[in-house]
Amino acid sequence: MQKFLILYYLILVPVITQTVTYHNNDENQINGYLALPKDKDQNIPGIILIHEWWGLNEDIREKADYFASQGYAALAVDLYNGESTIKASKARQLAGNVRDNMDKAFTNLKAALEFIKKQPGVDSQKLASIGWCFGGGWSYQLAKNNLSVKASVIYYGRFNPKDDLKKMRANIIGHFAKEDRGISVDSVKEFEAVLKTHNGNHNIYIYPNTTHGFASRPGDNPNFNKTASDLALKRTLTFLKKSLN
Repeated sequence: MQKFLILYYLILVPVITQTVTYHNNDENQINGYLALPKDKDQNIPGIILIHEWWGLNEDIREKADYFASQGYAALAVDLYNGESTIKASKARQLAGNVRDNMDKAFTNLKAALEFIKKQPGVDSQKLASIGWCFGGGWSYQLAKNNLSVKASVIYYGRFNPKDDLKKMRANIIGHFAKEDRGISVDSVKEFEAVLKTHNGNHNIYIYPNTTHGFASRPGDNPNFNKTASDLALKRTLTFLKKSLN
């Protein structure tokens, strides 16, 4: 399907989108959402997008469209085998199921990276991950375990500042909310201090007057903060451009 994405500067940018099967496991096939720039050059970077605990929903698809409009091959993955929800109780259950079988989730994400790097025109040496909330934690895991990505974008995702980062080779950018009740500012600053001891271009930002989820689901999320979301996106694009050169 061809879409025309209206950007902030009112230029219509065509992107090509489709549902794709990127992994077959023992139970069923795993489908994702692939968005590509219509007029792509050779050697473009590839990004996998990892959803919040709500699942692969329209907000994540629109984010994939946006990154495709910026010249990236973007694959939105699905860690819930086709399920999504708007209810917190169901989201908690789905996220818990993934955490109970992390090997399966890693296999899923590795397959996604293999899929995106094999897309025509994609430079297999220029891969990144980006995730929000639940997905932000998984984006961090890909970087921590040195799983092919050169850059990892974390939107208010969980981390452990005590982790051993000896394997990590990726650059990290993290966007966190000052008023997040689940991720304290002190822990974010501790994480930032640890990153500074490692080689690479790492950037951690804490956004005032925001809480968890400030850059997600602008249409139906009372915590959405457009000013902070726009700034985080601008910083992300600059970070990706530098990291994936």
